Amino acid sequence: MSSKSPSDTHLPHIAALGLIMAGLGLLGMTAGDLPGIAEQVAAPRWLMGALGGLLVGSGLQGGSVMAEASARRPSRWVVLVAFTVVGIVLSRLSDLTRADLGHGVELPVGSAMNSAARVLFGIGIGIVLGWAAYEGSGGRKRA
Repeated sequence: MSSKSPSDTHLPHIAALGLIMAGLGLLGMTAGDLPGIAEQVAAPRWLMGALGGLLVGSGLQGGSVMAEASARRPSRWVVLVAFTVVGIVLSRLSDLTRADLGHGVELPVGSAMNSAARVLFGIGIGIVLGWAAYEGSGGRKRA
């Protein structure tokens, strides 16, 4: 039976950063009016918030940022569920970026947050896809 070293079980920091950026981008895109794909497939805001929270939690755990925080830590699943719930709550709070608490037009601050989040999401997804392509190409020296 072979045991994995801690460095084998964690994502590289750049991949973890990409997951965190993509998750924060999804959370930010719940502000204002829903962008492109989410609007076309009629994705609810809470789902975008849940996916964003899940990506942020996965990035923090996978990049060993939270793994070394304390010896007594909850299960990984508990942490991911907590981040997902926080994402849903944040997406519900994004109603404050629209007039009439979500039923009116978007406010200028919502538009600015949404635009910045789209850029953050695109950069994060680019990092994750670039890392996955590098890993898949065999460009990494195998042991």
